[in-house]
Amino acid sequence: MTSAALEPLKSRSHGVSLGLFAGDPGNLRAVAREAATWGCDILHFDVMDGVFVPQMTGGAAFVAALDAGGLRDVHLMIENPALHVAAYVSAGADIITVHAEAQGAANAISVIRETANNQGRAVMVGLALMPGTPLEAAKDLLEMKPDLILVLALDPRRGTPPDIIAATNRLVALRSRYGDAGPVLAFDGGVTLKTIGEIAACKPDMIVSGSAVLKAENPKTAFDAMAKACAPRSKNTP
Repeated sequence: MTSAALEPLKSRSHGVSLGLFAGDPGNLRAVAREAATWGCDILHFDVMDGVFVPQMTGGAAFVAALDAGGLRDVHLMIENPALHVAAYVSAGADIITVHAEAQGAANAISVIRETANNQGRAVMVGLALMPGTPLEAAKDLLEMKPDLILVLALDPRRGTPPDIIAATNRLVALRSRYGDAGPVLAFDGGVTLKTIGEIAACKPDMIVSGSAVLKAENPKTAFDAMAKACAPRSKNTP
């Protein structure tokens, strides 16, 4: 891990990770820069290949181009991530999350760590869990000690609605298992201004939200409300 144990875990990856691809696709650089003026210091990149999930989005070149000075949080919803993760390390990603359900996830975790070490970069390795994946099924991957565990409230492969209650229960179970000094715990899926309070009450270290902020009538106001809800955890207060 090193780089002083990933500083420690990039200061617990606090607050809102803003789903950038929910913004205007022709103006993402401006969106990223504007978000930085709101105090947004984590940008979330949902990378989809049209195979692992039906949707398709941009790849490593977008991550490299859209540096607004904060953390770049890459969520790979792709098949065979081991074939591609090195490109995201080189693109400047600070967090790279692969799916437990993707083919070769263990190899991808190893490749991220090896590539980051070779490049002298501190890159957090994340493991994402779909709602239907039991923790026991991901046991071997969890034993690789990912730096971050991303709990999904919905399965983008199936287009099912988010199950906030099940996902928050899973997050609470993970916090009980690992404690506050374990991996960073992140929440993704169904995060809106209506659900943020319920989700934040479970004290994730990081919450991913895109459309609820960037498609709001006033994105800055929406972001501020999200950040305020996350503030107790991000400041390490009870």
